Amino acid sequence: MVYDREDAGVDLEEEIAKGPPADLVPPNGVFLLALADGEPAGFGGIRHLDNGVAEVKSMYVAPPYRGTGLGRRILARLDEVALEHGCSAVRLDTSAYLTPAVGLYRSAGYREVPAYNENPKADLWFERALRQED
Repeated sequence: MVYDREDAGVDLEEEIAKGPPADLVPPNGVFLLALADGEPAGFGGIRHLDNGVAEVKSMYVAPPYRGTGLGRRILARLDEVALEHGCSAVRLDTSAYLTPAVGLYRSAGYREVPAYNENPKADLWFERALRQED
């Protein structure tokens, strides 16, 4: 997950100019850009894994929009995208020092699971089952 610590800084314009990572474009992924008053405020991506499970990647909310519910709305939309693509669960990895992000994931119903990848930057892994409509 991308996260802007106090002095780390993420340049949203630069990230947008780069375009989405190759694994976050259709048909196997989606990259969402959140706008507030026409300005970039955050982004999030999701890719679909081979086993019917999607993975949230590159979630970020710009500092002025933190605490507004934007991160929760991005995460909810990513869950919807996974459901639309037939996924039964969503996973993500993160770092424990990203306290607000960890709190968001837990409050959104994600539960901690054993490591499912070898991301050297991660020390926490989460998963949430998705409700399939009958």
